[in-house]
Amino acid sequence: MSLADIHAHSRRFQSRIRTRNLTEYAAAALVIAVFGWMAFLIPDLVVKAGCILTALAAAYVAYALHTKASAPGSQPDGGEPLLDFHRAELFRQRQALATVPRWYLAPFVPGMLLFVGGVSFAPDSGLPLMARFFQFGIATAIVTAVFAGVAWLNARAVKQLDARIAALDDARDQT
Repeated sequence: MSLADIHAHSRRFQSRIRTRNLTEYAAAALVIAVFGWMAFLIPDLVVKAGCILTALAAAYVAYALHTKASAPGSQPDGGEPLLDFHRAELFRQRQALATVPRWYLAPFVPGMLLFVGGVSFAPDSGLPLMARFFQFGIATAIVTAVFAGVAWLNARAVKQLDARIAALDDARDQT
């Protein structure tokens, strides 16, 4: 890889990180707005608590994303070699993605359980007890499947970043 190739790769990578983060911030704002509004409207205390915890989880995830995986403002100014800078950024993103289940998914679990449980077992639902358990199980299975999909996609991205880091290491070794 030439220096120009590394520079172009680095710029594209940082641009993708910024776009990803802006999308995640917008999604967090939407979750906060929707679940905050539902917490205001819904009288059931368990569902209301689930909404509030979900909104708080979205706020935490946006903050954690910013601290763990924000794109740097600029390329190195010459003090740090571009190859080292790009490798460090790839590794930092890799570390953030590798821990997604802990900081991105786990914060939503309490709110989702309270929300789904509150909706499923609401006294005025009119459903028999077994139907309520079935509704809770199906909703929980759907949320679990979505979380598993997110975890799988991030694990796949970690493998791709590992390959890119290894390619940079090979490029460094050849020079």
